Amino acid sequence: MFNYFTGDKMRYNDCAVQGSCSVDPLVYSLSEVLLYELKQITYYIVKMQELGYENQTLKDKIIKYLSLIVIGYEFNRKEFENIIRDIHIEKENAQKVFIKICEEKNLDCQILKSPIKLDSFDFSSIVNEGEKQAILRNKTLSTANKNLTEIILQLLKSASMRLMELKAYTNDTKEDENAVLKLFNSLNFTSISSAKLLKKINDFAKINFEIHQKLHRAREEYYGKIRLKEVSCCVKKGPAILASGQNLKDFELLLEALKGEDINVYTHDSLIVAHSFPKFDEYKNLAGHFQKTLDNFQMDFELFKGAILITKNSQHKLDRLMRGRIFTTNELSGKGMTKIENNDFKPIIEAAKEAKGFSEEIDFHSLKVGYNEDMVMKKVESIVEKIKNGKIKHLFIIGLINHTLFSSEYFKEILDELPEDCFAISTVIESDRDNIFHLNSFFNTSLIYKILDKLKQEIDFDTFPITVFLTRCNLHTISHLFSLRHLGVKNIFLPVCSADIITPNMVNFLSDKFNFLKTTSNALEDLKKVMTK
Repeated sequence: MFNYFTGDKMRYNDCAVQGSCSVDPLVYSLSEVLLYELKQITYYIVKMQELGYENQTLKDKIIKYLSLIVIGYEFNRKEFENIIRDIHIEKENAQKVFIKICEEKNLDCQILKSPIKLDSFDFSSIVNEGEKQAILRNKTLSTANKNLTEIILQLLKSASMRLMELKAYTNDTKEDENAVLKLFNSLNFTSISSAKLLKKINDFAKINFEIHQKLHRAREEYYGKIRLKEVSCCVKKGPAILASGQNLKDFELLLEALKGEDINVYTHDSLIVAHSFPKFDEYKNLAGHFQKTLDNFQMDFELFKGAILITKNSQHKLDRLMRGRIFTTNELSGKGMTKIENNDFKPIIEAAKEAKGFSEEIDFHSLKVGYNEDMVMKKVESIVEKIKNGKIKHLFIIGLINHTLFSSEYFKEILDELPEDCFAISTVIESDRDNIFHLNSFFNTSLIYKILDKLKQEIDFDTFPITVFLTRCNLHTISHLFSLRHLGVKNIFLPVCSADIITPNMVNFLSDKFNFLKTTSNALEDLKKVMTK
């Protein structure tokens, strides 16, 4: 496990440190403007596609900026102003081209009216327009439609983030991009019914899951098939760079730039998966993994003695940044960050050298990441046989990623009290019980989906009970919920989420509307919920 600085009873994340956790009203207002402008461009792009006209450059821009609306830090205001200006100009140009095409074809085409007035692109004006749009949207949409719209936006953001990386490995993304744009365009019409929004969510769940699967396959084709790997958490003496996030392509480009440099590189958070791909063994600079907590990234960054890279589409809640030490490949940099332009990593390399790094070596434990797929699938085959023979009456899968420290006691109770005629596949707690199979590796989402796919080929999910506990809340949680639902899993427990990721209101809506189960503080009562179904 990670080297925690907290006691077992405390969930030590940024929300705990700051005493509260909610959506920043300023960020919310700015996102409203960006979303509205992007929606209107999307309308014209979709309409022109229907008339036989393509604009791939503009489609790429929409996907890129949709993936941008996930940033949790205080960003550079000037950069945001420039993005809004760029998008607004693109919208006006797209509208003019659309009008011209309609005139040439003698068609009576509908032009969208916009309540947002952006004569001035200064930060205050953008915020004011965002506030007006938020008030208007709240008045126009019913409570159900507001929640359904938010789910759609979460699915779109998640899909766009994955598409952004997928496009680095393949050009075969056109159909997926078009599906994203069509769903996004549907939000231009406020009169759309809840039933239609619900259908669109269910239809897109399949596409969203396929995008996730395509990205996994593309990574394995490019970096090699995932294997089980022991990852060092030791710290080496000398200059250092910490790379955090989930974009493997950005990480690869950093390591390429560091060839020949005497700088140690450490992964952080989801980038630990890089160690499980054979290609990354080629990079001598890759020293191991550095992470002291699962939730408080700000503490990790403050403890690290070198320069830090935040890769694309990472959402770290950072309010007190170390000026001059943090760099990002994100389109929108944070306050105090330096943006890496055109994959030029020279600034972060120089910063790492100036920081000098760690003065001595520090020994820590190691972690396992990745998996031995053949071994796991043989185990799954034996589980299938027991299910078919009636020896297993209920299957539990605990963890798409890995648990937070807060959840350890909860899941230990679940596994300790698991009836003998049930079986659990767990990424969380080790156990010597015969009816528990523990996967001792971190960030193994792709493996859980492979297990479910294998099970689905052999077992009828409509008649055999399968329960999945999501064990950690992140940017892709809603995406995972609907992917599991698409696969046919009936019992899905929501993880404990902070309000800046999924609000309590949304948790209640997901439970009431889609029958997702809420995790409570009482593990045995939660277990009883699904055992009595």
